[in-house]
Amino acid sequence: MRTFLICLITALACQAKSQKTRTVPTDNPLRNQVDSAVQRAALHYMQDSMTHGIAIGIVWKGKEYKYGYGEIRKGSGILPDNDHFYNLGSVAKTFVGLLLAEAVVKGKASLNDDIRKYLPGKYPNLEYEGRPIRLVDLANHTSGLPTPIHEFSKPVMDSVAQLNMQQVMRWLARYTADSLLSDLHRIKPVTIPGTRYHYSGDGMMLLILLLERIYNRPYEDLITAYLKEHLLMRDTRTLLSADDRKRLVQGYDEKDKAPMYEDLRGYSGGPSMNSTLGDMIKYLKANLSEKDKAVVLSHRRTRGNPDGFGIGLAWMIDYENKVRYIYHDGHTRIGFNTLFLFYPEKDYGVVILVNDNIGQNQVGEIENEITRDLKIL
Repeated sequence: MRTFLICLITALACQAKSQKTRTVPTDNPLRNQVDSAVQRAALHYMQDSMTHGIAIGIVWKGKEYKYGYGEIRKGSGILPDNDHFYNLGSVAKTFVGLLLAEAVVKGKASLNDDIRKYLPGKYPNLEYEGRPIRLVDLANHTSGLPTPIHEFSKPVMDSVAQLNMQQVMRWLARYTADSLLSDLHRIKPVTIPGTRYHYSGDGMMLLILLLERIYNRPYEDLITAYLKEHLLMRDTRTLLSADDRKRLVQGYDEKDKAPMYEDLRGYSGGPSMNSTLGDMIKYLKANLSEKDKAVVLSHRRTRGNPDGFGIGLAWMIDYENKVRYIYHDGHTRIGFNTLFLFYPEKDYGVVILVNDNIGQNQVGEIENEITRDLKIL
């Protein structure tokens, strides 16, 4: 890990001048306009007593900027840095979309393939008025499948509600690929696939299962191999080893409690991914440059308004002042929030990793303030 020159900075009061401000440790050197913009936005965010730490990465005109604020856990005195692991929440879905794009680029699949092509046995129920569910329908949340795919009884859910987060994770891991394949026989689309947007973590888990059957390899092996070979990302994975956990930031939930981390396994709920600021900056650069064929395909709009909101392969796409931006955010109950957003035509992107759950809107405001101060648009 890199050595920090830690500066203690006192922020301006967010409310009345007499309000006591919070002192926040940071490695921000305050040498240029990017440093200053990040400083203002980060300190505004950190004045909330429920915040603990922020790792911010920016790529702008080919240059990288990295910042840490606060602590990786209460009382540690350790700044978030380039090598600390965070759980990315729903940003994990973008990696599933990327792996699907790679399968298409390699000629292993087509976006318009009927998903039944890759399922064992027959599933005549997985169509609506003769229209099958396609791979692309899972990637852009238009499969028409009910959510959740498996509905547990009220007594079961009441029992689960009494479990702590680690126990919940272990309970979810009992839902295997065979469980999902079995449930697929008893459900059917509730609308014509490809026509109605309905955000679905379960749909992404089904897509993971299909990718594993397309490649005949576990998803974890597939995605880590792709990221290492194509994007030089060596610190991004679904499962953390004992050594990895020594670099894991402590998350804090909505009650400011510190849940114990547990890898999310099984095929229920949605995909999971862990990464570091260093690797996420590499991900930013790859998405901004749009040189990798799979990355380019993952950005291609598959539904939505050509001049407004749409979806690629998991990525959300929109315009501000007629400038395209691509993004995804992520929230986890184990105490992490993530925002990953970039403007390819402006060669500008931001990744924000925090270990609290005060809200995605507040994390988004960090990016808004930085982008506004830098006059990107």
